[in-house]
Amino acid sequence: MTQTNAIPRNERSLKITKKTKGNTTVSKQNKNVRNNNPLNIELGDNWDGLATVQKDSRFATFSSAEYGFRAAYIILLKYLERNDNTIYKIVAKWAPSFENHVDNYSGYVARKTGKSVHEFVAPADLPAIILAMSDFEGAQGAYNLAIVNRGVEIAHRSGYVAARFDRLERNAPAVQYA
Repeated sequence: MTQTNAIPRNERSLKITKKTKGNTTVSKQNKNVRNNNPLNIELGDNWDGLATVQKDSRFATFSSAEYGFRAAYIILLKYLERNDNTIYKIVAKWAPSFENHVDNYSGYVARKTGKSVHEFVAPADLPAIILAMSDFEGAQGAYNLAIVNRGVEIAHRSGYVAARFDRLERNAPAVQYA
């Protein structure tokens, strides 16, 4: 698929409103909200908190949004560990240019978080970045930082996540720009 033909994720998962008889409208939640998968994580890994029934052939369905945020947080921690440590690098890896408009996506996340697209991202920055990404992916305000933080707390119950977070925090420079 070429860039010009690509449909950005935020447009793919827009809220669907359909008109019914008598001028009544019925709204259907966005896919990432319906699937409790705020960042539209694709199927493939055996995540904690996956729903017993998977509703989608491409994207995972989680038992709760907190578990969807948990998975997103773990993935983005891994990105940071691999030096994908700016909003631009995170988004370019998460939503590659053959499928999305990386400049638009990263610019949106930067505006929502108050960070530059090329500013160093520390693990403590991830909840706000994840919330902004969920809105761009289609949630459009369905979630708040408290829900993201509950997912982060669940993630930190795993020893490997806590160890990765500590390692990243110890090695993070005071200020760094890529």
